[in-house]
Amino acid sequence: MIAGGYSAVVFDLDGTLADTAADIREALVAALARENLPPIDVNSVRLMIGGGPRLLVERALHRLHVETRHDLVTRLTSSFHREYMTQGTRNTKLFSGVESTLQTLHKAGIRVGLCSNKPDDLCRMLVRNFSLDEYFDEILGSGEGLPRKPDPTPLLRIIERLGVLPGDALYVGDSETDVITAKNAGVPVMLVNYGYTIRAASQLGADAVIDSVADLVRPGPLARSA
Repeated sequence: MIAGGYSAVVFDLDGTLADTAADIREALVAALARENLPPIDVNSVRLMIGGGPRLLVERALHRLHVETRHDLVTRLTSSFHREYMTQGTRNTKLFSGVESTLQTLHKAGIRVGLCSNKPDDLCRMLVRNFSLDEYFDEILGSGEGLPRKPDPTPLLRIIERLGVLPGDALYVGDSETDVITAKNAGVPVMLVNYGYTIRAASQLGADAVIDSVADLVRPGPLARSA
């Protein structure tokens, strides 16, 4: 059954559809270097992803035992964004089954959205660079004056744009933030089991956990219980 009978599927991006940690780390390290701060390894950065660039910077400074002064955080956040836009997505890879799954959902007439705390222009850059534009009906990253997840507003906004009711949409993510967001919005949520999280996906309270986004379009049971 394709997507379990839902009218729309909304995806998180980092850690769900794409392994972006290497590019995020490269941009972050370049920004830190401008402030004469040391680099951070990619495995540490992987666990800092999920709250948007400013929170990423704050987590990095905590990791480096540097005071999170407002002016420093602001400069680093802006520098990180510029570096990311400049370098692009050369080190990013889509997780297995992502493109074929998006294509299948699109062909089946299921509305497909993207809801991320990643800045909107960075989300669109990634989607464009991987030629996924035609499969997404709506994309919503941070930067439109909306609060960030786990506030439910962004998820509810994109579901509204997709033209379906919250109960008819499925949210697919990789973290506890995604679970809280979906529950706050009254939206069913599934997690992939390979995302950017310290705790196992099965421990985060999702309605189900899947091994791959391709499970959304495979025959048989959609997902094992979380």
